[in-house]
Amino acid sequence: GLLWFDLSSRRWEFDTRGIEAKEISDDVVEHMSERMTRLAHGMQSGLKLSACLGSRFDAETLLKGISENDFDIDEFLRFAVEFGYLREISSGKFMWAHDQIQQAAYELIPVTRRESFHLLLGSRMFLRTTSAEMDDDLFTIVGNINIGIRLMKSKHQKLEVARLNLRAGEMAIASSAFNSAAKYLVLGIALLPNGSWREDYELTVRLYDGATEAIYVTGDFDRLSTIIHTPLLHARRLEDKLNTYYILVRYLIASGQLNEAISKSINVLAQLGEILPEHVDNKVYAEEVEHVKQSLVNLSEDDLFNLPLMTDERKLACMQFMNVVFVAAYCSDPLLASILVFRMVRLSTGHGICNISAFAFGLYGTWLVSAVNSDFESGYRMGCLAINLMNRLEAKEFIPRVYTSVYAWINIWKEPFQAGLGKCLEGYDAGALSGDTECAVYCLFQYASCALYNCGEDLSTLERSVRLYIRRGIQYRQILPTKFLVTLHDLILRLIDSKESSYSIFFDSQEEALYQEGLESDISICRYILLKRKFHAFFNGDMDAAAQFLEMSSGYPTGPNGRSSHLTSGVVLDGLIAFHFARKEQENEIRWRNIGEDVIDLTRQWAKSSNWNFSNKLYLLEAEYFFLEDDETRALAKYEQSIKAASDHHFIHEEGLAFERAARFHLHYGRNEEALVCLSQTKKCYKSWGAHGLVNYIERTVAELDKVQRTR
Repeated sequence: GLLWFDLSSRRWEFDTRGIEAKEISDDVVEHMSERMTRLAHGMQSGLKLSACLGSRFDAETLLKGISENDFDIDEFLRFAVEFGYLREISSGKFMWAHDQIQQAAYELIPVTRRESFHLLLGSRMFLRTTSAEMDDDLFTIVGNINIGIRLMKSKHQKLEVARLNLRAGEMAIASSAFNSAAKYLVLGIALLPNGSWREDYELTVRLYDGATEAIYVTGDFDRLSTIIHTPLLHARRLEDKLNTYYILVRYLIASGQLNEAISKSINVLAQLGEILPEHVDNKVYAEEVEHVKQSLVNLSEDDLFNLPLMTDERKLACMQFMNVVFVAAYCSDPLLASILVFRMVRLSTGHGICNISAFAFGLYGTWLVSAVNSDFESGYRMGCLAINLMNRLEAKEFIPRVYTSVYAWINIWKEPFQAGLGKCLEGYDAGALSGDTECAVYCLFQYASCALYNCGEDLSTLERSVRLYIRRGIQYRQILPTKFLVTLHDLILRLIDSKESSYSIFFDSQEEALYQEGLESDISICRYILLKRKFHAFFNGDMDAAAQFLEMSSGYPTGPNGRSSHLTSGVVLDGLIAFHFARKEQENEIRWRNIGEDVIDLTRQWAKSSNWNFSNKLYLLEAEYFFLEDDETRALAKYEQSIKAASDHHFIHEEGLAFERAARFHLHYGRNEEALVCLSQTKKCYKSWGAHGLVNYIERTVAELDKVQRTR
């Protein structure tokens, strides 16, 4: 009873909810199709044609597809609506009452004639469609012709259809339908004759350009590898190879081949006239710093905002390549990454601004707030300029890159950590829409990393989200940012006391293997793995392991580049570890004390710029300092201040940590009851956070303390 013909209303009726809950069997479709064969020839012709126009179509489109005197279109549409095959959704616009009814109508076309039927329909529509109407009907026309393309023999006709597929592919890219675009463009390439690079050069270049972009975005790297080198071999001019080089560099970065991506980019930039230093040392870096500062002399943010537009095609291409390879350099060659930023800024001030300039100024802002400068005010203003310039130029495709630089690297020094989380997710949505899949996945990583390390978001919710983000990264074949997400996810699994390994789930590998791979080309993943290990060890009370990871991570500095929010968490942990060992190891007290005091000085500077984000951390570090100094009164006051600030600013994980450190403080002075109270609060915080692994650790600590008390 899901589908029946109502004799009183003379139309097909169906149970919509029932159909949605249960797939219609093939025999029902066959039954409907058999009933349709009893209709008049004209009605059958109308149903067959309509079935090839999609789930929705208009009368004008149908009219273009009928042969002369085949049937009366008004009579057919009136009949189809009356019998319940179609619904008129507005004047002259129709939709199938159900997709299975459309399928039954399509079954009226004999299988052996379907290719020719589609080809004739598409050809008629093409011939009857004006240039002004073509964009409205293009996908329907091309879709039908493509089904019958095997029957087309004429070289001229194939070239004409290749052009139609190019147009359809470019339209699909413009609307972010990259899977459809790839199908159109790959078929267009298949229709090209052997001599197309000589005889139909412009068409061939555009088809390959579009196809490589669309295939890259869909993550079909196997298919990409089969076509990406062809334009590099046959294109006559460097300008005609640039898009292919650009996609090749993106592919190399996505697959983790960072050094090769950098090498390719430097080579292309040299051909474009932008010579980058082969080896970047401190002297070269200092010279580049001076050059970029000179380019900005006497230019205010308003002056930069109102710079003229860049028109030099080669300079625009240089901006594009420096923009895309920045990520690779940031991960493997920090000094080169800064030089890329400086060069983009200099091109913008010297030759005018373009969409990429918004990202360039954002990155320059991250350099200003970096460890070598810590100019938070200037960096914040540069970040505001980046946002405003992006909006002025309507450069929506740069939202993921600009938002990453501004909200994940700059604004954390002025605004609450929590304020940037939503912007990172907006960046992902924008990147997925525009095809900037690499930065889209990085936006997910920045969100998740800040949510865990800095905000203390609910771990069970975050675990589910990050699991989904990893799948998206794998779908896009963005291996590099996905490695970071997997590392983060594995830490979450440890914190919630799961026995799963994220490395095994998604990479069929182990953490150490990923670390060893990073030693070859990507020091940033090594740095992130060590942060993960240090964090887990410290929160679980394994101070020796935490100190070991502190020492190891000193070999992977970020250099003069921007600092993501999670790096601040690592710095604070370094200070806490240092004060612990300054109390424990008298022979190394001075060394550890110096490390801890340096972190206090740094955190005090941060707290001055953003009290919300860093005051609780500063109070905790100061508490540990006074603990070292044996100043009980001031230490206790600082612990209480840290606990209150963490609670007020919604950092539940750091509130728990402050209680735990206060408990250690009380234990040192033999105040076991006070320590138990603090540990009880620690457990409460960690339980609220969802860190069941840490709850178990605190319970074991309390049990050991109770045991000691009972033996006294």
